[in-house]
Amino acid sequence: MMFLNRLESFRLVDRSLKVLHIQRSVAHKSIMKRNNKNSVDFKAETLSAKGKGILKMKKDTSKTMEQYIHDYSVFPETLQYRLPTEDELGQPPKPHSNIIKLVFEQGGVESMDLNLNAEKFARYPTTNVIKLNKRSTRPLSVKMLTSDFIDDCLYNVNYGYFAKEAIIFQPDRPFEYNKLQGQDEFMQQWLQAYDKYDQEKLKSLQVLKRSSNSKSKKSTADEKSTTKGDNEIDTERIVKPSLQLWHTPTELFQPYYGEGLARYILQQYKLNEFPYRDLIIYEAGAGNGTLMLNILDFIKKTEPDVYARTKYRIIEISSKLFNKQSSRLQRHKNKVEIINKSVLDWDTPVNEPCFFIALEVFDNLSHDVVRFDIDTKRPYQGYVVIDEHNDFHEYYSPDLEPYTKEFLELREQSKFPMNKLPKHPTNQFYPYMKLKTILNPLRNNLSDPEYIPTRLFKLFKILNRYFPNHQIVASDFNNFDKTIKGYNAPTVQTMYKDNMVNTDSYMVEQGYFDIMFPTNFTTINELYQQVTGKKSHVASHAQFLKEWADYKRTETKSGENPMLDLYSNADFIYS
Repeated sequence: MMFLNRLESFRLVDRSLKVLHIQRSVAHKSIMKRNNKNSVDFKAETLSAKGKGILKMKKDTSKTMEQYIHDYSVFPETLQYRLPTEDELGQPPKPHSNIIKLVFEQGGVESMDLNLNAEKFARYPTTNVIKLNKRSTRPLSVKMLTSDFIDDCLYNVNYGYFAKEAIIFQPDRPFEYNKLQGQDEFMQQWLQAYDKYDQEKLKSLQVLKRSSNSKSKKSTADEKSTTKGDNEIDTERIVKPSLQLWHTPTELFQPYYGEGLARYILQQYKLNEFPYRDLIIYEAGAGNGTLMLNILDFIKKTEPDVYARTKYRIIEISSKLFNKQSSRLQRHKNKVEIINKSVLDWDTPVNEPCFFIALEVFDNLSHDVVRFDIDTKRPYQGYVVIDEHNDFHEYYSPDLEPYTKEFLELREQSKFPMNKLPKHPTNQFYPYMKLKTILNPLRNNLSDPEYIPTRLFKLFKILNRYFPNHQIVASDFNNFDKTIKGYNAPTVQTMYKDNMVNTDSYMVEQGYFDIMFPTNFTTINELYQQVTGKKSHVASHAQFLKEWADYKRTETKSGENPMLDLYSNADFIYS
């Protein structure tokens, strides 16, 4: 990004074109500070840094590489490095009359020259999720698909979010809903349970000695009044990390939520397979193992003959959760097998009829990003380039990867082709799209981004190939608040000092942020049927549980029902 210094002379454009002033909060790649000892410290002020416009960015070249702190105000996706098509490669820029674009070109903005973009893109070797998983440190000087970058952020075995950060909240005992006055009292007890969990973790946290420089000045009387007993915890001396604590309906509404799924599975099994075949259940991403326990407990209690021929198999990518699940198998030890691998790496045929459960799995499956030429609607595949300074850049190639190409082609053959998606970037008012490109040539004539579920598409293909006789039972979120910009865009967030921090980009320091995508169940249901040939249905979270769960057990005295009400932005797909 050395072009920035050369752009200082064009501040007139920066002042006159307010569209180029980006004033929004972001937690971008510079949130991590590496010192000479390679330690990592969060910078709170960076998490809420305000953008100042691309024409005011400078690097602090006075610092060494070891001490270098990135302080850019630009977002990684501000510059769209479009790669040339075969016809454009080697050709000079097309003539134009856009004064703003001319200023950028003369100012040396690096993303404006398509041939230079291609040279820089070719300079970096391509990596993928398989190679990244073998690394113990975050990569430099590489390029990768957007989906591989997000996979690295979430699932890298050494520094990924789910490998080291995420904790699933687990209450000590089920809530007694029928004794609660209403939903407010439930929320109060829920928060108290969270606080209790937090306090228990506090006892095992690292205690640091306070330096004399940082010690606050107090009078002798004050110091005496704050003296702790031998058995008390001095919270001022404790480094308290922000717990990446997230909750699931399985945990909050146990055992009734899991029993609802068990009823559905039992009804389908007894209708189609019993007594000729065993009941085989697969669960992808089983969390703490609570759903497994609730389902098996219910089957054992209500259908002992079915329990005798039940097999429950968990496919778990997280080694940490694999160990936790393994520690909870006492009463169903001979019924459960836990396989520590990604379901996306599954390659063993399962020809027996089985049920495949995936709860809150879809939202953390990586997506690829695509932008479209606003004139031709040609799709461009998104890549993340990480340079030698750990700066992130977004490149767009006219050459599509196989899953992206097949997904887009299959969608055009479905009931929901691109031109029937009202909010799709290509269906915006064309003069408006053209005006945005004129005022902001950094867009390189590309549309707003679309995030496409290529990993979910791959999962459906795996189910079709290796689980040909499965029935799916899956649930996830259909929308999120505070998503980044784009069609089907994710929410990117982390806990920092017990506060939820949302960012404006998916290109963040790998391993510190949860990246969650909403699922459009109407279009995904169509995709599932196209790939597997099976008939499937969609129901809201409340509809499914009203039919299959004993929802009266989660009703409060006021008639409010947290299990039905709290997950209004979730749906089920089942076959």
